Amino acid sequence: MTIRTLSYAVAIACSAGFSAAAAAQSNSVETITVTGSRSPIAIDKLAASVTVLTEQEIQASGATQVTDLLRGLPGISISQSGSPGSLTELRLRGSETNHLLVLIDGVVANDISQGSLFDFAHLTAANIVRIELHRGAQSALWGSGAVAGVLSITTSAANQSDSTVSLTAGAGNADTYRASASASHRGEHMQANVSASIFDTAGDNVSRTGNERDGYENTALNAGIQWQPAAQHNLDAKVRYVDYTNEYDGTDYVTTGLPADADNVTDGEQFTTQLNWQYQDSDLPYRSLVSVQYNRNENNNTTSGADAGGTLGERKQFTWTQFVSFGDTTLAVGSEFLRREFEQSGPIGWDDPNYRGEDSTSSVFAELTGLGTDKLDTQFSLRYDDNERFSRAWSYRAGARYAVTRNIKVFASVGQAVKTPSFTELYGYYPSTFIGNPALLPEQSQEVELGADIILPANVTLQLSVFSTRLEDEILGFVYDANSGMYTAQNASEKSRRDGFEASAQWRSDDVSLTAHYSYLDASQGDGTAQTVELRRPNHTGSITAAYSFPVQGLSAYIKAAYTGTRLDTFYPPWPATAQTLNLAPYWLTTVNVDYKIDSDWQVGLRVDNALDESFEDIVGYQGSNRRILAHTRYSF
Repeated sequence: MTIRTLSYAVAIACSAGFSAAAAAQSNSVETITVTGSRSPIAIDKLAASVTVLTEQEIQASGATQVTDLLRGLPGISISQSGSPGSLTELRLRGSETNHLLVLIDGVVANDISQGSLFDFAHLTAANIVRIELHRGAQSALWGSGAVAGVLSITTSAANQSDSTVSLTAGAGNADTYRASASASHRGEHMQANVSASIFDTAGDNVSRTGNERDGYENTALNAGIQWQPAAQHNLDAKVRYVDYTNEYDGTDYVTTGLPADADNVTDGEQFTTQLNWQYQDSDLPYRSLVSVQYNRNENNNTTSGADAGGTLGERKQFTWTQFVSFGDTTLAVGSEFLRREFEQSGPIGWDDPNYRGEDSTSSVFAELTGLGTDKLDTQFSLRYDDNERFSRAWSYRAGARYAVTRNIKVFASVGQAVKTPSFTELYGYYPSTFIGNPALLPEQSQEVELGADIILPANVTLQLSVFSTRLEDEILGFVYDANSGMYTAQNASEKSRRDGFEASAQWRSDDVSLTAHYSYLDASQGDGTAQTVELRRPNHTGSITAAYSFPVQGLSAYIKAAYTGTRLDTFYPPWPATAQTLNLAPYWLTTVNVDYKIDSDWQVGLRVDNALDESFEDIVGYQGSNRRILAHTRYSF
C-alpha cells in the first residue's frame, strides 16, 4: 500500500460528509493536553494524532501492566522477551525503541544507561489515572528522542482530585500477587498525593526447553505536592521511585542458539523527581515556568550470584519557558540545558568494560499556537540543539487543523526530529565483541501526516491518519567491522522509510462501549536491491475492546482482543552457521475483566490475561506469557 493510496482513503472518507470530533473524548476536562503543546490546548484543536485512555477506562480493564493497555493502540507494536519483568520494548510507527519519549508526570523517564529506550516491563498500571499517546515527530517540543512520538503517563501523584483514599489487592496463579494504595488531601492552597504499589510473580518458563520459571518483583512509590504560596505563584514537586528484581534466561551459544534456563538476575532502581515554579499575574498576558528534572536509572546483573556487570545513567535537565498571550494566540519561548552522565561497570575479563561518559546539550525553542480563524487552528514549533559532542541540530513541526463543517475536521502536519546517539553506541558495552563508534552522527527524521476526525450517526466516531516518514543516518547497532573482527554501530548510508495508515472507531451507548483500532505499516531500510524489511515490525496490528454494564446493578465486563501480525526476526545459530531471518507467527491476545461493585466503597473483580492461552513469541525463542487469572478487590472512600 502506497502513501498516495492511503491519502486517497482519507480524502474519500472526508468527502462523504461525516462530522469530526476527537474519538474517545467525551468531556471538556479530558480534551485538554499539555503534552502535544507547551501551552494547554484542546485536543480537538491539535494538528496531530492523539489517543487518550482515561482513569475510568484504565480501571475498567483491571490491567496489571501498562503494556496491557497499550497493546493494539494505533501505531504500536510490542516486543517482550518472555514473562512479566523481561525486557519489553515498544515501537511506534515502525520506529526504533529509543525513538519514543516517555514522560511520567511530565518527567522524561527514558533510561540513558540502556540506550535511551524505556523498558515497559517495569511500569505497572497501579495508580495510573491517564495515558496520552501523541504520534508523530515531537522533537521540536521535547528534544532528542521524540522522533516517533511521546507517551505521557499521569499517576495519582499529579492528579488534581479531592481528598480520597484507595486500596487494591489481588492474587492469582503463577504465585502472582499485587497490591496498591493511594491517598490525596486537598486544602485551600495545597494538595498532597502519595501512592505505592507491589507486584510479585513467579513468572513463566520463557525458554522452549526446561521448566525453570523466571520470577519478578516490583515495588513503586509516587508522591506529589502542589502549593500556592501567593496568588501569582504556584509550586509543585513530584518524586517517583521503583525497585525491581527480574530473573532471566541465558543463551545456549553452543548447541541451539536459543534461550536456556540460567540463574541470571537483574536488580534495578529508577528514581525521578521534578520541581516546577510557575509565575502568573492575572492582570498580565504573561506566564513564566521554571522546571528542574532529575532521572536516575541503575541496573546490576548477576550470574549464579557472581557480578555480571551493570550500568548507571543520570539525566539532569533545567528548562525556563516564557508564555505571552494575545487573545487566543500564545507564544512560548524558552531555553533548556541537559546533562547526561553514564557509567558502565563489570568484571575485567578479556577486556575492561568499565567506562564513564558524559555530555551536555544547550537548547532554545519557540512555539506559536492559536493563530487562525474560527475554523482553522495552527501550531508552529522550532528548536535548536547544540550538543558538545555532535553537530548542531534543528527540529521543527508545523500543523493546521481545519473544520470543513461543524462535524468534519481534517489536519495536516510536517515535522523534523532528531535522536542523539547513545553512550552504548558511541563507546560500546562489551569490549571483547562490540566496540563503539565515537564518529556517529545523530539520526534525523522527516515526517508528513494527514488525518481526519469523524463522527458518524448513532454516536460513532472515527479517527483516520496517514503518514510518511524518512529516517536519515539511522544508527545500525550491529555492523561487522572487518578490521577488528568485532561488531560496532554505524550510520546507514541509505534512508529508512516508514509509511502507514491508522484508523480508530468508537461507539458508545448508555451501557455499551465498543472501540476498534487498526494500523498498517510498511517499514524498510535502504533502497533498490539493498532494501530490507525492518525486523519486529508487523504490517498489521489492531484491537477490539468492548465494555458493558449489565442490568444487574454494579456488574460490568471488559474484553479486549489485540492482534499482532506476521513480522520478521533474526535467529543467530551457533557458529559456524550464519544468521537466519525468520517469520514470527501472528497471534491474538484476549483479556477479560469482570467487576462487581458491592457498594459505594467496595468492588471485587476477576481478570484473565491471555484468556485463550495462546502460544506466541515476540522474539525468536522467547515464549510469551501463559494464561494468568487474577482475582482483585478495591476499596475507596
